[in-house]
Amino acid sequence: MGNDQGNAATVRVKKQARPWSGFLLGLLLGLAIAVLLQQAGVWPLDRLLVFGTAGVFALIGILMGGAGRERAGAFSSIVPLVLAVALIGWGATGIAEINESGQINGGCAVQAESSIDSTVVTDTSRQDPFQVDPEGSLSWSATSPAPITNHLWEIYVDIGGFPVVIASNDEAEPNTDGDTENAGDVADVSAYVAEVSNYTGLELDGVFEVGGSIEGEGGACDGFGFVELTADPLTTLISQIAAGVGLLALISLLVLAFSRTREAAVIPEQVVVHDDVPAEVDKADIPDEVNGTSAAAAAGTAAGATTRGAHLRTEDTETEDMPETPDNPVTSNQPKPQAGDDD
Repeated sequence: MGNDQGNAATVRVKKQARPWSGFLLGLLLGLAIAVLLQQAGVWPLDRLLVFGTAGVFALIGILMGGAGRERAGAFSSIVPLVLAVALIGWGATGIAEINESGQINGGCAVQAESSIDSTVVTDTSRQDPFQVDPEGSLSWSATSPAPITNHLWEIYVDIGGFPVVIASNDEAEPNTDGDTENAGDVADVSAYVAEVSNYTGLELDGVFEVGGSIEGEGGACDGFGFVELTADPLTTLISQIAAGVGLLALISLLVLAFSRTREAAVIPEQVVVHDDVPAEVDKADIPDEVNGTSAAAAAGTAAGATTRGAHLRTEDTETEDMPETPDNPVTSNQPKPQAGDDD
């Protein structure tokens, strides 16, 4: 039995969509951009910036991971899309707070002065935060309408709409003197910034939404304002990490977007020819009728190879008419028996 094998060819086929990869890479890129904007003093890490930016870039990543590719399964396609839309929706709830200013509730008042700025907390906003030089001085004064004794207090930083406590007292302070004012003065803010950074595990830089509360006998107050530490961008470890992660995520997204196809090998259909004639038989000894039949078979095999294995229908094949068999046998050449012969 002999085999006829064609040469394998290569073609380019579409790769399968990768929505999860696009979602995760876009999410990382969005979070990195949010951190860099916060560290540069452009905008605090509120819901709009954290979740909105992460959701938008996650959605872009999903589209980049699916454009020009074969569609993935229903679960892999729908779930990342739902998560991205949910992030965008939650971030969009922060749009109403874009023009929000600092607030103080409970009748208290807080004012502060740094080496480069001075303000009242209620005058601060996202667009106009209270500026503090990390290596300069800072003083503040807080007053309450009545003495608050046996009180607890805390200071927090808002991250994505969630308060992260950075300082607080564990035991109630008595305030036996009945003071209604609390003031402080720091000659070098860098020591205080380092203390807070060690407490949170992050280097403070950029713009923040800072809030606090105090509660005890005699009253309670709470509020928040916006503070900016004016330092050069990319000087803190967190900004450098964000820049590196964002760059890697961007490169990976571009590679994912432009590598949409791959090479695949295509092997032509093989035609098998059966050689039923023994090699030792001399072809000259084969009758012409057999040779003709073999030639027809070879022609059919060639036609099958040309059509790559396509089968011919019965009506598409013409057959040569065979001579009809006479109804009566021919006896003209046979000798007739003679009368009188005895067999």
